[in-house]
Amino acid sequence: MSCRHWHSFCNCNIIRLGTNIKQNMHIRIMKNLIGLIFIAFLSGFTMKSSEPKKLGLNEISKVISQSFKGGNSDLLSSCLDKEIELIIDGDKIEFQNLPAAQAKPILNSFFKKNPPLSFSYVYQGANSSALKYCIGNYRSKNSDYLVYMLIKKDKNDRFLVNTLQLKKD
Repeated sequence: MSCRHWHSFCNCNIIRLGTNIKQNMHIRIMKNLIGLIFIAFLSGFTMKSSEPKKLGLNEISKVISQSFKGGNSDLLSSCLDKEIELIIDGDKIEFQNLPAAQAKPILNSFFKKNPPLSFSYVYQGANSSALKYCIGNYRSKNSDYLVYMLIKKDKNDRFLVNTLQLKKD
């Protein structure tokens, strides 16, 4: 092979090699891009919002009822305003402006001491479209409680429990 042919052969192989490298790089970029799009798509379904779900009056009443029937402090805490008035008769708990995060372990302790047998609403009413009050009966293995709740609409149009009182019956 003459030098001239050798030079042409090398140039062709270098060009092919360069083309293969560019194609491989494009393929890797596309695979990474598709992977990122897939992850972003999945994370849209699995991410939880930091904002509580917007519940109407009927929905929040159902969620509260479920939380008392199941003794579920997590579910009940999801319905609480940022700060609440919490009174639990018998446990001598009385807070005027308790942060919801601090109310959760107190409610968890209450449900552990008083496992649920049943919960039912006795009365529900509304003073306005932004204010609802409820009275319920909570029966536990240890005691019965009258549950008083004041539910208010916040500035984001979410209905949240503002006052929760559990009075031993």
